[in-house]
Amino acid sequence: MSRALIFLLSSFLFPFYAYGGNQITITDMAGRQVKVPKKIERIVALHASLRYVVYLQAFDKVVGVEGVEKQRVMKGNQAVGKPYWLAIADKVQKIPSVGEGGPGKLPDFERLISVRPDVVFVFETELAEAIKRKTGIPTIVISYAGTQGFKMESIQKTFSFMGKLLGREDRAKELNDYIDRLIADLKKRTASSNKPSVYIGAISARGSHGITSTESKYSPLQWLNVNNVVDEIGREGHIFVDREKLLVWNPDYMFIDTGGLPLVQEDYLKYKDFYKQLKAVKNGNVFTVLSYNFYRTNLEILMANSYFIGKTIYAKEFQDIVVDEKAREIFKMFLGMDVLDSIKEVYKGYAKVEFTEAGLVLR
Repeated sequence: MSRALIFLLSSFLFPFYAYGGNQITITDMAGRQVKVPKKIERIVALHASLRYVVYLQAFDKVVGVEGVEKQRVMKGNQAVGKPYWLAIADKVQKIPSVGEGGPGKLPDFERLISVRPDVVFVFETELAEAIKRKTGIPTIVISYAGTQGFKMESIQKTFSFMGKLLGREDRAKELNDYIDRLIADLKKRTASSNKPSVYIGAISARGSHGITSTESKYSPLQWLNVNNVVDEIGREGHIFVDREKLLVWNPDYMFIDTGGLPLVQEDYLKYKDFYKQLKAVKNGNVFTVLSYNFYRTNLEILMANSYFIGKTIYAKEFQDIVVDEKAREIFKMFLGMDVLDSIKEVYKGYAKVEFTEAGLVLR
């Protein structure tokens, strides 16, 4: 049977399968009215919304994935970049692909119809409308952690919204309560902080970048009650700054996103004099954090980074915290498994950076 004929037949059969006269109308997170089955058992989650499905322990409902979710980005035998992928690595290869995937890319409509999902989850309204128009499949818009102003409250609302739809209300509450406890703990430990100045460099955003890539209103720094020097720019999210401005700020502490660490190494070998003028470099206060942006935001890494940064700046206030142990706890809560060792094999996070004549050395 030709693919065209399959597509035509599926277009007629799908509405009967999806609804069966047993549906409800919901309002998605973009304010759209969407008719969905009362009980959702088959889902497709596009453009990294699969991450939230894994967090909610609802992967058993997934009937189709993007091709990018099946690609093994490897070093040795370890997948890297997307911790949630490690939690499903033994299952995802068996699930049909619904297209190549990736930011801004449409799914293969024929393949999407063929896996017969009850609903599709996406982040963009325009994409949702296109999928619904082409396939008839109920397509639900959810909120996500973007690079232009992160709001954890939006993510918690997404957990609650998806949890109710997927019958994972208890799991959504468990995640949200855990996030609240972590943030409250971080804020309490640093409430009387003298707000040292901090700069996060080499932040990944749609690829790797060097030392001038940073983020205003970087959430872990807000929870830790420090002075993120780039906040004065007044624009939230990922930005690039001039290296001369970094000299003007001259922060007490610098943290390098390991996703861009090789680029910082190259830059340092070219411009050693620039780095040697920085207070944080001269005082030995430069450290690495794990890259949390890889096909959107890895929440578990973001939270773990907060504890490493807190422990680094406020040793006394965090004296009871062993960073790796806390990171393992966080990974287990979000993913159901500890993946820290696998990630650190590739991304050399939570290390001190020494600037030697031969280059950067991690301790």
